[in-house]
Amino acid sequence: MQVLFAGGKGRRRRLTRPVSLALAAATVAALGFVAAGATLARFSTTQTSGSNSLAAGTVTLSDSAISGCPVSGLLPDDTASTCTFTATYSGPVSAYLALDVLIETQPGSGGSDLYNPADAGNDLQVSITSAGPAVSYTVPTTATGCPGSAPSGSTCYELDDELVSVSAVTSASVTFTASVLLPASSTSGYQGGTAQIIMTAHAVQSANNGLSCAGGSPSAGSPCPAAGSFEWS
Repeated sequence: MQVLFAGGKGRRRRLTRPVSLALAAATVAALGFVAAGATLARFSTTQTSGSNSLAAGTVTLSDSAISGCPVSGLLPDDTASTCTFTATYSGPVSAYLALDVLIETQPGSGGSDLYNPADAGNDLQVSITSAGPAVSYTVPTTATGCPGSAPSGSTCYELDDELVSVSAVTSASVTFTASVLLPASSTSGYQGGTAQIIMTAHAVQSANNGLSCAGGSPSAGSPCPAAGSFEWS
């Protein structure tokens, strides 16, 4: 089919539909490019994290059964008897370890408390040590208040926070031993007397909690009362 296009003075130019179709196709292509350009301008991206979980750290301390106790029938013959237990620290965070020592004592028929620091050469002799690490602990000699669980008529002596080590650990297995004996020089005043020795191991995280002992430098086997930012659990 032919179409006429007027141009010039009466001059006629003949165009064919294929040319017109080509122009139309070009127009469509141009419109398509504009549309595509608008889409490109809106390209964007997002990213979502995977599942994230948070958990507080822990200090985990466990203890074994006590071995060798109770002890009965002590005689004034310098023969030692021992009790032991093992405290295991399994982390997972770095921690300091310490031991609390409480001695509760009561008089018997002889009238004297079995543990009597005022008569240090004749009363019940107590020593407390550990292995892994090897440490000798200070035995309390100053009377303190008794806990409500102490037997009636008790006199109590206590020292807390005795360091197992001045270094923090992430794992440790410490065996504590209490050794007791009555000297051959003991008198009948101690006859029938009784005592309980209570050892409590505990741990505290070392992060943001460097050793700071009130009244002195840290030393294994000695109390380290908290000072400054340091705080026992």
